[in-house]
Amino acid sequence: MDIIRQMGNLKLMTKHKTAFLCSRRVPDGAYALMRDWVDGLTVGEACVICGNHSPVEQSVCARLLRRRIPLILALAETFPLVWPEEMEAAFREQRLLAVTLCRENVHRVTARSAFDRNELMLSLADDVVVGYCAAGGNVESQVSGLGNVNYLVY
Repeated sequence: MDIIRQMGNLKLMTKHKTAFLCSRRVPDGAYALMRDWVDGLTVGEACVICGNHSPVEQSVCARLLRRRIPLILALAETFPLVWPEEMEAAFREQRLLAVTLCRENVHRVTARSAFDRNELMLSLADDVVVGYCAAGGNVESQVSGLGNVNYLVY
C-alpha cells in the first residue's frame, strides 16, 4: 500500500510506532481502559498511529494530542481543508504526521477505506494495541495471527 498524501513530520516514521485499533462499538468501561493506556504512555518515547473517524478514535486521538504524544494520524479519506487548532499546533510543533491512502476526491469514509486505512496502520506499526475487538469484526480479522498485539478489552 502506498501513501497517497502525507503532511507533517516524516521523522516520526523512524520512531518505534504503536498502532491503536478499536472496533466502533465498545462495551461499558472500555473508554476508561483506553484513557488509562494513553495516560500511561511516556511523552518523548511513544509514537502512536491512530485514526480519527469513530468516536473511540476521536477520543484517543484528542487525548494523545493533549498529552503531546507524537502521533501519526492515518485517515480513511482525504485531508480536511481546515485542520482543527489542536492538530495545527501539533503540526507546528513537529509532533504530528498525517497520512492517507485516499485521493483528494474521497471525502467520505467507507467500510473499504477504513479497512485499507487499518491495513496501512498495521504495516507501519512495530506494535499494535487493540482497544476492543468485536468478535467476528474487521479488527479481529485484521489482527488475527499477528504476534505483536496487546488487547485492552477482548
